Amino acid sequence: MKRKLNLILAGLVASSMTATADTLITSVDQDGATTRIYVSAGKTGAVNENGQTDFIYDGNKGEMVALNHEEKGYLQMDEQAMAKMASGLNQMQQQMMSMMQEQMADMSPEEREQMRQMMGSMMPGMDNKKEALSIDETGKSDKVNEHSCKWVSVYNDKTLLSEACVVTLSNLDIDKDDFETLSAFLNKMSQFAGQFGAQDEMMLNQHLFANKLLPVQIREHGEEGAQTTTLSFKKQAVSANIFQIPTGYTLQQMPAMPEY
Repeated sequence: MKRKLNLILAGLVASSMTATADTLITSVDQDGATTRIYVSAGKTGAVNENGQTDFIYDGNKGEMVALNHEEKGYLQMDEQAMAKMASGLNQMQQQMMSMMQEQMADMSPEEREQMRQMMGSMMPGMDNKKEALSIDETGKSDKVNEHSCKWVSVYNDKTLLSEACVVTLSNLDIDKDDFETLSAFLNKMSQFAGQFGAQDEMMLNQHLFANKLLPVQIREHGEEGAQTTTLSFKKQAVSANIFQIPTGYTLQQMPAMPEY
Protein backbone atom coordinates (compact mmCIF):
# COMPACT_ATOMS: atom_id res chain seq x y z
CA MET A 1 0.00 0.00 0.00
CA LYS A 2 2.82 2.36 0.92
CA ARG A 3 4.64 1.56 -2.36
CA LYS A 4 1.44 2.26 -4.32
CA LEU A 5 0.98 5.59 -2.51
CA ASN A 6 4.58 6.56 -3.29
CA LEU A 7 4.03 5.78 -6.97
CA ILE A 8 0.90 7.94 -7.01
CA LEU A 9 2.74 10.84 -5.35
CA ALA A 10 5.63 10.45 -7.78
CA GLY A 11 3.19 10.59 -10.67
CA LEU A 12 1.57 13.75 -9.31
CA VAL A 13 4.96 15.42 -8.89
CA ALA A 14 5.98 14.45 -12.43
CA SER A 15 2.74 15.77 -13.93
CA SER A 16 3.08 18.98 -11.94
CA MET A 17 6.62 19.46 -13.23
CA THR A 18 5.46 18.88 -16.79
CA ALA A 19 2.58 21.36 -16.46
CA THR A 20 4.90 24.12 -15.27
CA ALA A 21 7.82 23.29 -17.57
CA ASP A 22 9.54 26.18 -19.32
CA THR A 23 9.39 26.61 -23.09
CA LEU A 24 12.02 27.20 -25.77
CA ILE A 25 11.00 28.44 -29.23
CA THR A 26 13.76 28.30 -31.84
CA SER A 27 13.38 30.45 -34.95
CA VAL A 28 15.64 29.79 -37.95
CA ASP A 29 15.50 31.90 -41.11
CA GLN A 30 16.39 30.66 -44.60
CA ASP A 31 19.98 31.89 -44.19
CA GLY A 32 20.42 29.88 -41.00
CA ALA A 33 20.30 32.81 -38.58
CA THR A 34 18.84 31.59 -35.29
CA THR A 35 16.84 33.40 -32.61
CA ARG A 36 15.72 31.70 -29.42
CA ILE A 37 12.74 32.78 -27.32
CA TYR A 38 12.57 31.47 -23.76
CA VAL A 39 9.36 31.51 -21.71
CA SER A 40 9.16 30.89 -17.98
CA ALA A 41 6.90 31.97 -15.10
CA GLY A 42 5.29 34.91 -16.91
CA LYS A 43 8.52 36.15 -18.49
CA THR A 44 9.91 35.99 -22.03
CA GLY A 45 13.45 36.52 -23.25
CA ALA A 46 14.54 36.84 -26.89
CA VAL A 47 18.15 35.72 -27.37
CA ASN A 48 20.16 36.42 -30.53
CA GLU A 49 22.53 33.99 -32.27
CA ASN A 50 25.43 35.38 -30.21
CA GLY A 51 23.73 34.23 -27.02
CA GLN A 52 22.80 37.77 -25.94
CA THR A 53 19.33 38.65 -24.66
CA ASP A 54 17.90 41.44 -26.84
CA PHE A 55 14.45 41.77 -25.24
CA ILE A 56 12.97 40.85 -21.87
CA TYR A 57 9.23 40.90 -21.29
CA ASP A 58 7.80 40.60 -17.79
CA GLY A 59 4.11 39.82 -18.15
CA ASN A 60 3.64 40.08 -14.39
CA LYS A 61 4.62 43.77 -14.50
CA GLY A 62 3.57 44.53 -18.09
CA GLU A 63 7.12 45.74 -18.70
CA MET A 64 9.47 45.44 -21.66
CA VAL A 65 13.27 45.84 -21.58
CA ALA A 66 15.28 46.40 -24.76
CA LEU A 67 19.04 45.89 -24.43
CA ASN A 68 21.70 47.78 -26.38
CA HIS A 69 24.80 45.61 -26.23
CA GLU A 70 27.05 48.03 -28.14
CA GLU A 71 26.45 50.81 -25.62
CA LYS A 72 25.93 48.45 -22.65
CA GLY A 73 22.62 50.11 -21.90
CA TYR A 74 18.94 49.27 -21.78
CA LEU A 75 15.53 50.89 -22.21
CA GLN A 76 12.78 50.04 -19.75
CA MET A 77 9.22 50.49 -21.02
CA ASP A 78 5.99 49.89 -19.14
CA GLU A 79 2.48 50.20 -20.59
CA GLN A 80 2.45 53.96 -19.99
CA ALA A 81 5.83 54.52 -21.67
CA MET A 82 4.84 52.42 -24.71
CA ALA A 83 1.56 54.33 -25.02
CA LYS A 84 3.47 57.62 -24.78
CA MET A 85 5.84 56.51 -27.54
CA ALA A 86 2.91 55.49 -29.77
CA SER A 87 1.26 58.86 -29.13
CA GLY A 88 4.52 60.65 -29.98
CA LEU A 89 4.86 58.74 -33.24
CA ASN A 90 1.29 59.59 -34.18
CA GLN A 91 1.88 63.27 -33.42
CA MET A 92 5.05 63.23 -35.50
CA GLN A 93 3.13 61.71 -38.41
CA GLN A 94 0.49 64.41 -38.20
CA GLN A 95 3.13 67.16 -38.15
CA MET A 96 4.92 65.65 -41.13
CA MET A 97 1.61 65.28 -42.96
CA SER A 98 0.88 68.99 -42.51
CA MET A 99 4.32 69.89 -43.81
CA MET A 100 3.90 67.58 -46.79
CA GLN A 101 0.54 69.10 -47.70
CA GLU A 102 2.03 72.61 -47.60
CA GLN A 103 4.91 71.55 -49.84
CA MET A 104 2.58 69.82 -52.31
CA ALA A 105 0.35 72.88 -52.78
CA ASP A 106 2.39 74.13 -55.75
CA MET A 107 3.37 70.73 -57.15
CA SER A 108 2.13 69.01 -60.28
CA PRO A 109 -0.10 65.91 -59.87
CA GLU A 110 2.87 63.69 -60.81
CA GLU A 111 5.12 65.33 -58.22
CA ARG A 112 2.42 64.99 -55.56
CA GLU A 113 2.08 61.26 -56.20
CA GLN A 114 5.85 60.82 -55.99
CA MET A 115 5.88 62.70 -52.67
CA ARG A 116 3.04 60.54 -51.26
CA GLN A 117 4.83 57.34 -52.26
CA MET A 118 8.10 58.52 -50.77
CA MET A 119 6.54 59.55 -47.47
CA GLY A 120 4.39 56.41 -47.38
CA SER A 121 7.50 54.21 -47.61
CA MET A 122 9.13 56.15 -44.75
CA MET A 123 6.24 55.88 -42.31
CA PRO A 124 2.81 54.18 -42.38
CA GLY A 125 -0.13 56.44 -43.01
CA MET A 126 1.93 59.25 -44.51
CA ASP A 127 0.56 58.63 -47.99
CA ASN A 128 -2.95 59.10 -46.55
CA LYS A 129 -3.93 55.63 -47.75
CA LYS A 130 -5.13 52.85 -45.48
CA GLU A 131 -4.12 49.31 -46.27
CA ALA A 132 -7.07 47.02 -47.06
CA LEU A 133 -5.71 44.13 -45.00
CA SER A 134 -7.55 40.82 -44.81
CA ILE A 135 -6.97 37.34 -43.38
CA ASP A 136 -7.53 34.24 -45.53
CA GLU A 137 -7.68 30.82 -43.86
CA THR A 138 -6.82 28.99 -47.05
CA GLY A 139 -7.47 25.46 -45.78
CA LYS A 140 -4.30 24.37 -47.60
CA SER A 141 -2.49 21.68 -45.59
CA ASP A 142 1.24 21.14 -45.29
CA LYS A 143 3.84 19.41 -43.12
CA VAL A 144 6.67 21.28 -41.39
CA ASN A 145 9.05 19.67 -38.89
CA GLU A 146 6.74 16.65 -38.71
CA HIS A 147 3.80 18.92 -37.80
CA SER A 148 0.65 18.89 -39.92
CA CYS A 149 -0.27 22.54 -40.39
CA LYS A 150 -2.63 24.79 -42.35
CA TRP A 151 -1.76 27.99 -44.16
CA VAL A 152 -3.18 31.38 -43.13
CA SER A 153 -2.48 34.35 -45.41
CA VAL A 154 -2.53 38.13 -45.02
CA TYR A 155 -3.43 40.22 -48.07
CA ASN A 156 -3.42 43.92 -48.84
CA ASP A 157 -6.29 43.98 -51.33
CA LYS A 158 -5.09 41.19 -53.69
CA THR A 159 -1.38 41.39 -52.84
CA LEU A 160 -0.04 38.59 -50.63
CA LEU A 161 2.01 40.13 -47.79
CA SER A 162 2.69 37.23 -45.46
CA GLU A 163 1.51 33.75 -44.60
CA ALA A 164 1.95 31.25 -41.79
CA CYS A 165 1.51 27.50 -41.55
CA VAL A 166 -0.15 27.06 -38.18
CA VAL A 167 -1.04 24.35 -35.69
CA THR A 168 -3.30 24.42 -32.66
CA LEU A 169 -1.86 24.97 -29.21
CA SER A 170 -2.80 21.43 -28.16
CA ASN A 171 -0.52 19.96 -30.85
CA LEU A 172 2.65 21.72 -29.69
CA ASP A 173 4.90 21.18 -26.70
CA ILE A 174 3.91 24.37 -24.87
CA ASP A 175 1.52 24.76 -21.96
CA LYS A 176 -1.30 27.29 -21.64
CA ASP A 177 0.46 29.70 -19.26
CA ASP A 178 3.58 29.89 -21.43
CA PHE A 179 1.39 30.38 -24.51
CA GLU A 180 -0.36 33.35 -22.90
CA THR A 181 2.98 34.87 -21.87
CA LEU A 182 4.43 34.34 -25.35
CA SER A 183 1.36 35.78 -27.09
CA ALA A 184 1.44 38.89 -24.87
CA PHE A 185 5.13 39.41 -25.66
CA LEU A 186 4.78 38.95 -29.42
CA ASN A 187 1.68 41.14 -29.53
CA LYS A 188 3.64 43.93 -27.81
CA MET A 189 6.48 43.49 -30.27
CA SER A 190 4.19 43.50 -33.31
CA GLN A 191 2.22 46.51 -32.02
CA PHE A 192 5.50 48.39 -31.70
CA ALA A 193 6.60 47.27 -35.18
CA GLY A 194 3.16 48.31 -36.47
CA GLN A 195 4.02 51.91 -35.64
CA PHE A 196 6.70 51.64 -38.32
CA GLY A 197 4.61 49.90 -40.95
CA ALA A 198 4.41 46.19 -40.05
CA GLN A 199 0.61 46.21 -39.94
CA ASP A 200 0.32 42.76 -41.55
CA GLU A 201 2.52 41.22 -38.84
CA MET A 202 0.37 42.76 -36.12
CA MET A 203 -2.85 41.58 -37.78
CA LEU A 204 -1.52 38.03 -38.27
CA ASN A 205 -0.32 37.73 -34.67
CA GLN A 206 -3.62 38.98 -33.28
CA HIS A 207 -5.55 36.48 -35.41
CA LEU A 208 -3.35 33.53 -34.45
CA PHE A 209 -3.27 34.17 -30.73
CA ALA A 210 -7.00 34.88 -30.54
CA ASN A 211 -7.59 31.43 -32.05
CA LYS A 212 -4.87 29.66 -30.01
CA LEU A 213 -2.77 28.96 -33.08
CA LEU A 214 1.00 29.02 -33.42
CA PRO A 215 3.11 29.15 -36.60
CA VAL A 216 5.66 26.47 -37.43
CA GLN A 217 6.65 28.36 -40.57
CA ILE A 218 6.25 31.98 -41.70
CA ARG A 219 6.74 33.45 -45.17
CA GLU A 220 7.04 37.19 -45.69
CA HIS A 221 6.57 38.34 -49.28
CA GLY A 222 8.24 41.43 -50.68
CA GLU A 223 10.08 42.86 -53.64
CA GLU A 224 13.00 40.46 -53.05
CA GLY A 225 10.74 37.40 -52.97
CA ALA A 226 9.61 35.25 -50.06
CA GLN A 227 11.63 35.18 -46.83
CA THR A 228 11.00 31.97 -44.88
CA THR A 229 11.36 31.40 -41.13
CA THR A 230 10.83 28.00 -39.48
CA LEU A 231 9.97 27.60 -35.79
CA SER A 232 10.18 24.70 -33.34
CA PHE A 233 8.79 24.38 -29.81
CA LYS A 234 9.93 22.26 -26.89
CA LYS A 235 9.91 22.18 -23.10
CA GLN A 236 13.28 23.08 -21.63
CA ALA A 237 14.42 24.51 -18.31
CA VAL A 238 15.30 28.20 -18.62
CA SER A 239 18.16 29.87 -16.76
CA ALA A 240 17.14 32.92 -14.73
CA ASN A 241 20.07 34.78 -16.34
CA ILE A 242 18.03 35.02 -19.55
CA PHE A 243 15.69 37.49 -17.84
CA GLN A 244 18.34 39.56 -16.05
CA ILE A 245 19.98 42.78 -17.22
CA PRO A 246 23.74 42.15 -17.50
CA THR A 247 26.01 43.63 -14.85
CA GLY A 248 27.40 47.02 -15.86
CA TYR A 249 24.52 47.95 -18.19
CA THR A 250 23.00 51.36 -17.47
CA LEU A 251 19.43 52.62 -17.85
CA GLN A 252 18.99 54.86 -20.92
CA GLN A 253 16.32 57.47 -21.50
CA MET A 254 13.68 57.02 -24.17
CA PRO A 255 14.63 59.08 -27.27
CA ALA A 256 12.65 62.28 -27.59
CA MET A 257 10.45 62.68 -30.66
CA PRO A 258 11.76 65.34 -33.06
CA GLU A 259 9.85 68.59 -33.42
CA TYR A 260 8.85 69.72 -36.93
